[in-house]
Amino acid sequence: MRGETVVKKLSIVFCALITVLLGCSNSNEYEPAPLHPLLSAAADKYSLLVVGGKEIADQNWKQWQEKNEIKNVKSIRWEESLEHTNEQYKFLELDKSPAFVVFDTKDIVFKTYSEKELMEFLKTNNPN
Repeated sequence: MRGETVVKKLSIVFCALITVLLGCSNSNEYEPAPLHPLLSAAADKYSLLVVGGKEIADQNWKQWQEKNEIKNVKSIRWEESLEHTNEQYKFLELDKSPAFVVFDTKDIVFKTYSEKELMEFLKTNNPN
């Protein structure tokens, strides 16, 4: 009798553990977090880093996307200070501001100091 009780308890624990593990498994509806905060989390969208002063910060970048029909950027991150950005992300090696850096899920794909060049790149390129 006692052996049956232990087996039942172990079966219940095992079933609960399986249920928890299945509930925690990855689902296709969620995007995995990127390896670096500047990288894009979506394979079909870019991530954009904008570095510049107050005039850049005051611009509404979502409206900028809509107005210029930029549909391949999912996230836009803004940094005010060039110096702080270069300290925090040394690999960017930015020379001046404003600076615009475009990322896919793995690396930098485009860097420019011209908003016009940024728009041209985004309108003619898509992440793979």
